[in-house]
Amino acid sequence: MSKLEKTSTTSARLNAVTHHLLAKEAKRLGLSAIDYLDAAVNYFGTRGLNPVEIEAREGALIMQDIKRLGDRIFGYMQEQERGLLSVMLEELIRSRVTIDRVLRMEEIVLSTYKDEELRNGKSKLKALREQNEGAITNQLKLIFDSTKEIAPGKKKKSEQPKADT
Repeated sequence: MSKLEKTSTTSARLNAVTHHLLAKEAKRLGLSAIDYLDAAVNYFGTRGLNPVEIEAREGALIMQDIKRLGDRIFGYMQEQERGLLSVMLEELIRSRVTIDRVLRMEEIVLSTYKDEELRNGKSKLKALREQNEGAITNQLKLIFDSTKEIAPGKKKKSEQPKADT
């Protein structure tokens, strides 16, 4: 506002009840009646609100704000999910490539053995495979159990409320 606009004033007629409420609210807030009216008119004018229909409009504005906030949160969650999934996919691909390379190496090593040597080692391979499957099962159980304990949004055991005995 220019200096002229800020210092120039005009008068308006108010109902006596409205004037009383204006004086009461301005006093409560420590403002002059003119400052209070300026702020009120600016509030409605800058937001494009009709002060007579404010209750219906206020609800719509609140719903718009909630929707905008929800959209922002959803977008943030999608971005986090994409980041997490790409890391998981990279690890899955790395594991797959490693497994394929190891299997290829084993094929090459086994191709150097004679048939008789392979038949003799069959029982040893079976025992080794069973032992390896057991170790894999135990390791997976340990990993999955530990991830369940620290999953996002879960309370840690020490944070859970204690039952009275």
